[in-house]
Amino acid sequence: MAAAEAGKIDGLYDCIKDDPHILDGIDKIPFVDTPLHIAASAGHAHFALEMMRLMPSFSKKLNPQGLSPLDLALRKREDLPRNLEDLYLPNREELSKLRKELTQTIRQLINFDKELIRVKGRESFTPRTLQ
Repeated sequence: MAAAEAGKIDGLYDCIKDDPHILDGIDKIPFVDTPLHIAASAGHAHFALEMMRLMPSFSKKLNPQGLSPLDLALRKREDLPRNLEDLYLPNREELSKLRKELTQTIRQLINFDKELIRVKGRESFTPRTLQ
């Protein structure tokens, strides 16, 4: 999970080297924040795509709140302030960078598997599309 938070693919493969079944164990849990959920909500597109290649089932898995990885990324981006002019410059730059990373992650997830927009989560809602 630390590798997913940091977006470090090398860290992911170090974990797999230590325990080749680590991702299978996560997949057996019905509702869980997978490394894909964590990477998607952090805007780590490269890590998220690597995770989707390794464990495609993670992309349609719901977390304990009933959200898919795509939905988490969309919600995180929506929660960011839209008007950044009033913010302190370093915060503005960080938020702008995070918004771009989340948008890139969302687009790459959808490009990888267009069916992700149809994954029904909490209350049978599907992820909101790019605006």
